[in-house]
Amino acid sequence: MEKRVLKKRIFWYLLLTFLLTYMYGFLILFPRWREVRSIAALRIAPVMFIPGIVALFVRMFTDEGFQNTFFSPRFRKGKRKFYAMAWFGPPLGTIVGVLLYFLIFSGNFSPSMEYYIGVLRSQGSTLSEAAARAGVISSAAAGFFLAPILNIFTCFGEEWGWRAYLLPKLRELYGLKKAVLLSGVIWGLWHLPLTVMGHNYGLDYAGYPVTGILAMCVFCEVFGILFAYLFVRTGSVFPCVVAHGALNGFASLGIYFTKNGGNPFVGPSVTGILSGLPFIVLAVFAMRDLLKNEGEAPELFEARKPKQMKKEERREPQKQKKDVS
Repeated sequence: MEKRVLKKRIFWYLLLTFLLTYMYGFLILFPRWREVRSIAALRIAPVMFIPGIVALFVRMFTDEGFQNTFFSPRFRKGKRKFYAMAWFGPPLGTIVGVLLYFLIFSGNFSPSMEYYIGVLRSQGSTLSEAAARAGVISSAAAGFFLAPILNIFTCFGEEWGWRAYLLPKLRELYGLKKAVLLSGVIWGLWHLPLTVMGHNYGLDYAGYPVTGILAMCVFCEVFGILFAYLFVRTGSVFPCVVAHGALNGFASLGIYFTKNGGNPFVGPSVTGILSGLPFIVLAVFAMRDLLKNEGEAPELFEARKPKQMKKEERREPQKQKKDVS
């Protein structure tokens, strides 16, 4: 594909995605947030659909069509292990990170869920402590197995945009390494309106909101590498959707067991550098594995071949044989 066409499609995709996201964030959510000062009271789920909706629109608007949508699950021998990684990797990595955090900050560990119970009481809840703890444990157990399903639609909205649309185009322009790293930063900056309103990092930290925005870019860089690894190794968007859903459903588990809620930049949430360390290590190994062949990604290339190209390749050996004889 010509670079000019690629750049045009990337330009329109990023322009519209950021424009719609920032408009919704600052013109619709922000005024409400100034009244309640709580990100939890806002309807942020619609934001997650924007990347996918824009990808759909740009495909139509630029006459790109719907080849290479990466809709095929490619759930076959050799690829199924990546689905298992996507489903169980985020919760297992989160648990390891939480244990690491409490191993170092043991004084903040509260088996009675002191912080969580305090939040419930401040909200006027009359739920007993035993019932609250049982609810958290049962929700965590259910989330371990069901979070990818429960979050499938919103996470598909993001992943079909960031991984299945933007990443392959950036790769064609800049190679896989630069594409993965650049898309991670873009993904982090896309979260800016929500970060300003306290999503993931709150409001009471030094350097607000710049520090939180930079931290979000690092967070998205790490998980962008992991999701890109799943995408490239399968040639399908669905392992990324599964992993994203699993992460969203389990990321805050450790906070329930603290005395003071922890520190979002340290832990026990996966946004912290300490509790997120397992994922940072995995991201390093994932990137190394992706770049073993000079940045080539044969599985992704295979998935993106038009059907006509495959037919021509199947005819070529027959033609050569005929010529030789």
